[in-house]
Amino acid sequence: MSHGYSEMRLGFLTSAMAAGNLAGAIPAGRLIQRCGLRLTLLSCILLAVSIFSSRALWLEFEGQLVLAFVSGVALSIWAICIAPAVAQLTDERQRPFAFSLFFSLGIGVGAMAGLAGGRLPGIFTGFPVISRAVEPERIVLLFSCGIAALSLIPAAQLKFPRPSIPAQNRPFFSPFLARFLPAIAVWSLVTGSFSPFANVYFAHHLHLPLPQVGTIFSVSQLLQVVAVFSAPLVFRRWGLVRGIVYTQCATALCLALLALTHTPLQAMVVYVGFTAFQWMNEPGTYSLLMNQVDADQRGWAAASNSLVISAMQMVAAACAGLGFAKYGYPISLRGIAAIAGIAAILFWVLLVPKRKESP
Repeated sequence: MSHGYSEMRLGFLTSAMAAGNLAGAIPAGRLIQRCGLRLTLLSCILLAVSIFSSRALWLEFEGQLVLAFVSGVALSIWAICIAPAVAQLTDERQRPFAFSLFFSLGIGVGAMAGLAGGRLPGIFTGFPVISRAVEPERIVLLFSCGIAALSLIPAAQLKFPRPSIPAQNRPFFSPFLARFLPAIAVWSLVTGSFSPFANVYFAHHLHLPLPQVGTIFSVSQLLQVVAVFSAPLVFRRWGLVRGIVYTQCATALCLALLALTHTPLQAMVVYVGFTAFQWMNEPGTYSLLMNQVDADQRGWAAASNSLVISAMQMVAAACAGLGFAKYGYPISLRGIAAIAGIAAILFWVLLVPKRKESP
């Protein structure tokens, strides 16, 4: 934003990253099958660190579009690796908790990063020699890329057997995916619309300073950890699909309330609830997908899922950026809340089992 980027341009960059996710989905599935999970993960980390370092240095809009696309490819590889990796290490009963543990650890570390990210630029500003040579925000971004590179050490210790390549039956055409993918497509319109603009919403729409924005994100991430850890309890009580539907309904309600808020405190409270319910949904959808496909088809199922999510988030980011810029946040948030309600209805109609789910 300090270099003149508006919501519309940020929407195009987010859309370009989603396009990279879209383009990398099927090749990532093939890469997992041919090279194995371990080598694919190592390549993903190296690519991501290199690309995001370049994004912190090259700020022209045309260059950012290209780098956003390539970073989307790298993140697509990561997203597609995760579900088969967790599923390969767990059984069906353990899987919801395993995904909850994975997501909550990532969110918890992100909460600490949010506290640091909101305050480190101000610390570097206190050193005139450094701040005159390089912008403090850029120093923090490059430093974060260096921290991300440390993940190569534990990733190199992972051992996964090479998966077998499915012969003809592709999960994209399986009866379950024919019902799952349309539902997740509509839900992806929700996850890809407001979340990329949340920091702009607080900084631009509510005029909060950067440290307070960092604090809001940290608080929301800490409560996300609690919500994601409690997700297995929800799924055990109501079943996977019904639990997913209930969290989607709660997300829709929070978006509708966010459209009605006028003060930063109200917005912070509602936003924390929105992110908690949205992330509580993730372990359920991933567990449901991995439970319903054969072990040798999980890579393809993850790739199909990522392909649909990326396509819809690409559309959502571009439309949301235009909508926020033209109509403002309240009207746009009401529209996103309505889409979340439609997604919940689709999950209920298409995926809720006709008889009671087994515990």
